[in-house]
Amino acid sequence: MKEPRDIVIVTGIPGVGKTTVITTAIDFVKKEHDTEVLVLNFGTAMFETASEKGYVKDRDEMRKMPIIKQREVQQAAGEAIAEKAKTSKVIVDTHALIQTNNGFLIGLPEWVARAINPKTVVLVEADPEKIAGRRSSDETRTRDVQMAEAIDTHQKMCRSAAVSVGTLTGATVRIIKNREGKVEEAAKQLAESLME
Repeated sequence: MKEPRDIVIVTGIPGVGKTTVITTAIDFVKKEHDTEVLVLNFGTAMFETASEKGYVKDRDEMRKMPIIKQREVQQAAGEAIAEKAKTSKVIVDTHALIQTNNGFLIGLPEWVARAINPKTVVLVEADPEKIAGRRSSDETRTRDVQMAEAIDTHQKMCRSAAVSVGTLTGATVRIIKNREGKVEEAAKQLAESLME
């Protein structure tokens, strides 16, 4: 029986290599199955909404917005993505939790999870020490500094957030390890989830 929903949420904390895994998986699906996958980045959708409202000038400012504005922008972005996802095989690229000045903001609250209604939530994870190293060497973004222990806690909390989405929507939850030098292995696992 074919799954009526064709949306896979892919999440992982900053520096885990999520974008590389997604890009490699899309290339694999195109080559092996001649199938196009639309990637909708939740952060981009939020940034577009926040920019239009005059709340921010760059993407890294979003996590410093007041929580009430972040929730408003989340809801509008979730509704926009759900509309676009009605006609395609889709990956929603997002974070399960966003670190703010007042703790973690849930990246996939109930209203976003139900609007998107994914068939699967995929968590891309990596060794916390490797993530810390990737973050410190990334000159393209203004990243928050976190030690390996805090990164490990963040990943564990993301698992709980993913299970919550699964509970609300009936989606399956899959953990994919992005091991150093083995991005193709992680990407093939993501491709399997896309084509299921």
